Amino acid sequence: MTLGDRDIFGEMERLRRDLDGFSARMRSGWQASGEDQSWTPPVDIYEQDDALVLLVDLPGMKPAEIGLTVDHESLTIEGQRVQPARGNGLRLERPMGRFRRSFRIGVPVNPDGVQAAYRDGVLRVSIPRSTPHGPARVRVDVK
Repeated sequence: MTLGDRDIFGEMERLRRDLDGFSARMRSGWQASGEDQSWTPPVDIYEQDDALVLLVDLPGMKPAEIGLTVDHESLTIEGQRVQPARGNGLRLERPMGRFRRSFRIGVPVNPDGVQAAYRDGVLRVSIPRSTPHGPARVRVDVK
């Protein structure tokens, strides 16, 4: 979509990249000051015929460090990535610290059938569709 000779979507994408860069610079500054920082792992969500699938980038984490909770209305992913001892950091750009992402699901799902697997730094969560019924909350083990 253009407005005159301006590409609105291109402008929005440039703004998003600028804000991402600003956010990364702020996180880098927080890390340097020794404060506990938070970060936001990127997530892709796909809708399939029988399930919703989430792919979450969590490089360098272990499955035991990842918490996943699902109910009929929402999915929450949380954890903490710790900076390993490697000497004095001269430039630390990889985000560390706690994270928490919550998503409203918006379609009836079966929390008991949720499957999660972590491989090559990517968490894959499959949430099967269901017919609506009473409330339930399930903690899912990441394998």
